[in-house]
Amino acid sequence: MKLSLGILLSVATASAAFSQNIVQPTGPLSNDTGCLVQGLDPNGDGFLALRAGPSSSHQQIGSLRNGDAAYIRACQGKWCYVENGSINNVETRFRGWIYTAWCQFYP
Repeated sequence: MKLSLGILLSVATASAAFSQNIVQPTGPLSNDTGCLVQGLDPNGDGFLALRAGPSSSHQQIGSLRNGDAAYIRACQGKWCYVENGSINNVETRFRGWIYTAWCQFYP
């Protein structure tokens, strides 16, 4: 019974992240490129924040680490709106904004 409660709690938490007010990008969306996260200092905070909007003042709604990947849909300056990708080598659904300083872009 405790395991079931833990699973339900995890699903509820994941659903709450998707219900955040995420700032939608302006202009046309694309599926032509992606971001492979790299260069994060494992001795520092070690993650790239996934945010609700294109600035560090927006709420953090998730995180990506070295080796994770995200599909880029649109960019505004150094911030890109991403949807879905791979976390710990597992296809994962997510959406939000990331700062591109730690992205290796790929076609």
